[in-house]
Amino acid sequence: MNNQKDKPVLPNLLVVGVAKCGTSSLHQYLEQHPEVYMSHTKEPRYISSQVTDLPLGGPKDDRVEAWYIKDFDQYKDLFKDVKDEKIIGESSADTFYFHEKTIPFIKKLYGDPKIIILLRHPVKRSFSAYQHLRRDDREHLSFEEGLKAEPERIAKNYELIYHYKAVSQYYEGLKAFMDNFSSVKVVLNEELSSSPSTVMKEVFEFLGVDKNVEVDASARHNMSGVPKSRWLHEFLFEGKKIIVVLRPFVRLFLNKEQRKKVSRKLFERNLTRLNINKKTQAELFEYYKPDIKKTESLLNRDLSLWK
Repeated sequence: MNNQKDKPVLPNLLVVGVAKCGTSSLHQYLEQHPEVYMSHTKEPRYISSQVTDLPLGGPKDDRVEAWYIKDFDQYKDLFKDVKDEKIIGESSADTFYFHEKTIPFIKKLYGDPKIIILLRHPVKRSFSAYQHLRRDDREHLSFEEGLKAEPERIAKNYELIYHYKAVSQYYEGLKAFMDNFSSVKVVLNEELSSSPSTVMKEVFEFLGVDKNVEVDASARHNMSGVPKSRWLHEFLFEGKKIIVVLRPFVRLFLNKEQRKKVSRKLFERNLTRLNINKKTQAELFEYYKPDIKKTESLLNRDLSLWK
């Protein structure tokens, strides 16, 4: 650990987004590497909290904002247990979306850290954000109604998860990060999901750590969908007081890893995936086509898996 009291230990890796593109999974995979230290708090959102307007204005947004880390001393504490890890990182999926404000702040505080950006088929990302809000009982409109309400919601400062169309336009943010930082790695969600071992080798090579470390990619993280049982969802996801009461009894039968696996299994099985309206899907794809084309050209990469 850095012993200079006047120089706090800060990340040299930022996973900056995009929201609902696999940042939770990547964070979990990265923290399995012995040469990588990822903050135990995923999504601290310290960067955005310093440069964007608060409070948030959407339904239950106050609950989301409550876990933003806004104080620098609290943020530093996320990395107080760093030892001799080569890479120190954190993941906040809103950093990409607010790039016009976050990039100057990053350059001032962190210098030139390594940047990882995850992208996903823009229509699927938008609909996943909708299902995420339905999952957490924060969206009561249809997807089509939510799309129409987006400009008004943005004006009212709803959390970015409600910005269904806006967050799925990648080109401007990508170009900004690539123009301002020397080490930027773009990961496609589809490839991370289908070939996690191959992608993580590439990521570890990018980070300059042992690329042959195997990670457990069997679990899915931060899944979206509508709960079959709202009570069970709240018990697993929000019912912290109940869990505190029950924890001593649960510990008699299950260790920490077993508890996490059981909870994740129940959480996943309790979700029902929704289907997007085909007409809406086609209209959205047409809307995103110009941005996809520019993104493809910027990355010099074939994005036919989106087409």
